[in-house]
Amino acid sequence: MKKDKTAGGIRLRLMNYILGGLTLGIAVLMLVTTFLAITGYNSLRRTSEAFFECREGAQEIQEASDYLTEHVRYYVGSGMRQYLDDYFREANETRRREKGLAVLEKHFAGTELYDALKTAVDRSNDLMNDEYHAMRLRLETLDGEDLSQYKPEIREKLEAVVLSDSELAMSREEQMDQSRKLVYDQPYEDKKAEITGQVNRCLRGLENYLQEKQEKQSKQLHTLMVVEQALIVFVIAAVALLVVLTSLLVFHPLIRAERLVRSEQPIPPGGGAYEYRFFAATYNRMFEASKESKERLAFKASHDYLTGIFNRSGLDRYLDSAAAGTNALVLVDLDGFKKINDTYGHDAGDRILRKLSEKLSASFRQDDRICRIGGDEFAVIMWNAGIESAGMIREKIASINAEMRASSDDVPSASISVGVAFGGEGNGRDLFRFADRELYRVKRAGGCGISVRDGSQDEGNAGEGLPEDEIDK
Repeated sequence: MKKDKTAGGIRLRLMNYILGGLTLGIAVLMLVTTFLAITGYNSLRRTSEAFFECREGAQEIQEASDYLTEHVRYYVGSGMRQYLDDYFREANETRRREKGLAVLEKHFAGTELYDALKTAVDRSNDLMNDEYHAMRLRLETLDGEDLSQYKPEIREKLEAVVLSDSELAMSREEQMDQSRKLVYDQPYEDKKAEITGQVNRCLRGLENYLQEKQEKQSKQLHTLMVVEQALIVFVIAAVALLVVLTSLLVFHPLIRAERLVRSEQPIPPGGGAYEYRFFAATYNRMFEASKESKERLAFKASHDYLTGIFNRSGLDRYLDSAAAGTNALVLVDLDGFKKINDTYGHDAGDRILRKLSEKLSASFRQDDRICRIGGDEFAVIMWNAGIESAGMIREKIASINAEMRASSDDVPSASISVGVAFGGEGNGRDLFRFADRELYRVKRAGGCGISVRDGSQDEGNAGEGLPEDEIDK
């Protein structure tokens, strides 16, 4: 009978012959692996300590930049000298940004991580010029205040700021408004966003660095521990080598596989006997097929088949969470959808539904939940959107209405009615009822509009079918 080469195997008789000679060598190997394991552990510990130190330094830079922004805004808003003193104390004495950069330089000088953090610090320093300008302009509005009353380091920075003739000619109120604009306008926010982006880039790089190091060193430690355990087994149970081999090739892999199967994870390939490898490969194929099937079923259960967005079940999943926080629920209804179906056919109606789904998805944020909850009814859950977002929501809906009313060859003109409510007043059912009540206001007023539960109702912009110049956009 031809020998099965896939089965492999170890000759126990030969193992018995060489077992005595291996005992001494195994003892030496145990000492070596123990030394290597200790060395690897110490290296992993140093890597982790460096990571936490650098992460703290990067976070200090972000916090210091935010602290400076916060206090310059407090100063231009209130004119209180304490905020000015705190600002310059951070910039000239505490110096958390410089200290954080020095920490990263110690471990990552010349790398992209250091360059990203240095760019963040440089941008923060650039931003200080706008902040000095805002403080100097705000100082002009204070009665009885002049630069001679301030510390030399503060006086030096503010004296270096030269106000333009137009700024000097402004009234006190205009100067106050201008100082606020300098630290609240979009260019200022863009610079702040760049600082945050560079810090986050550094933090992500640090996490990737630590993960790579940990994976590499953990694998080395795992290998050393497995080798050491195997050597201990050889020393203690040399006479039972066949039992040990059976455990290593069959029982141990099966125990590990059993835990993975119970936790619904794939079995790593390799290791074990031929039969085990065959079992693992077969299970992995079945596991992947089952996983794909579950994902498809889960997607179908929570998504609308026509538009691909969330369905009513998807909305229900998030509704209570939306009601519990500072979030918004936007209910959307297509005006006269039945008439469109009767006039143009159901294919045209489907195209309108898909078009509206696309417009909603494009208009709202990626993290917001866009849902189709009925035939012609849609809902949007906006996370972190309070009453102050009402104006922005109105603008989005007006833009969508304008685009929906622009007909094309295959999609007729349509309009939407919208009701908006905000979380914090009850549970998910309450939030839906509030938004639905606002939607009813719009439908009752003729449709093609929006009503927001914010204390200033706007019950619809126009009736459906009215000329475009009669619609309040």
